[in-house]
Amino acid sequence: MAVPKSRFLLLLLLCFSALFHGGAFSLVIPVNKDSVTNQYLATLYHGSQIKPVHLAVDLGGRFLWMACGGSSSSRPILSRSIQCIAAVGGGRSGSSGSACDVIAGNPFGDLEGKAVLVEDTVAVRSLDRSTAAVIVALHSCAPRFLLQGLAKSAKGVLGLGRNQISLPAQIATELGFHRRFSVCLSSTNGVVFPDTGNLDSVYGSEISSSLTYTPILTKKTDASQSPEYFINVKAIKVDGNRLDLNKSLLDLDGGGGGGTRLSTVVPYTTLGSSIFNSLTAAFRAAAAAMNMKEVAPVAPFEACFESENMEMTATGPKVPEIELILQSEMVGWKINGRNSMVKVNDETLCLGFVDGGLKPRNAVVLGGYQMEDIVLDFDMGTSMLGFSSSLLQRKKSCSEFSPENLPIRAG
Repeated sequence: MAVPKSRFLLLLLLCFSALFHGGAFSLVIPVNKDSVTNQYLATLYHGSQIKPVHLAVDLGGRFLWMACGGSSSSRPILSRSIQCIAAVGGGRSGSSGSACDVIAGNPFGDLEGKAVLVEDTVAVRSLDRSTAAVIVALHSCAPRFLLQGLAKSAKGVLGLGRNQISLPAQIATELGFHRRFSVCLSSTNGVVFPDTGNLDSVYGSEISSSLTYTPILTKKTDASQSPEYFINVKAIKVDGNRLDLNKSLLDLDGGGGGGTRLSTVVPYTTLGSSIFNSLTAAFRAAAAAMNMKEVAPVAPFEACFESENMEMTATGPKVPEIELILQSEMVGWKINGRNSMVKVNDETLCLGFVDGGLKPRNAVVLGGYQMEDIVLDFDMGTSMLGFSSSLLQRKKSCSEFSPENLPIRAG
């Protein structure tokens, strides 16, 4: 089969770059936050013509899907093939010789639909902007109605979940990388690095050496493993004081409803009602002790405060600190003002946590806003998640690592 000219040239560039730089190059997927939907949009290059395509990032999504019709070079994958079995999670994959049908989901619009598993050219640019890695990647061709609820420019969803066919996993397999990727989101530009073998080369030694690591928990769903990312939150503190919680709510159990999940679909952290009420009450009490003036709530938030007299710090407004205690008292994810308070108008800041109801799917869903300007290192080989403190403490931001904001590196 003839190799498309554009793909051949990019493959040649990739090989030349690997030889010239001793194989040390970093791939990067630029991410921009859509101000209307609060969705994080990644840019990949797709099809024989290597055209850019924007996709909404779903951290726990099973795979990459795009609306059908974007490329004429995609090739359907047959059912009962190894690729199809991997995509459907080991279940039935249709009759012999037929196309591999999968279920594509749009969590932003709460939609699902039958899609066809295909393979096509996908390119990811390098950090120095001079080369790109090109692979023939599995993804699904989905009906266009699944685009409902996505940002206007989005043509599908980029799933980064824990399985063999997420894009980072496919890149690692094809190019011989360690199964590891990192995410750094911001309110404007951000990045996904799908080949973070050496964090120093991407973020610098000061940041990479400061990461704290916690296990990524595994959740079983039916006969397969959930592609989503869970961490073991054992307690929650507000200004150093533990909330009085039913600890069983925080446990990840097979029946659902518990545990702490990371999500780029949820814009703000959601908490089951009992946890939300306890957190909000503790935050209000601590805020009152700091002479913060509470004002009328602004949906979807419940606890809002006058911003005029708030002291500003490097990590945002000075407010009560929220901390998620992980595997021990020594391991905590601290949430400062930048990641806890949302500006809803010129006079008001609100606590950026939302009531998830009495029967939530998970007790805690850590949303995108709480993950901004924090480096997250997903190491699938060791099932560990590394996280930094707020980069604002170092007068940095995740937007600084976007290719658009970096100087072009000399060869």
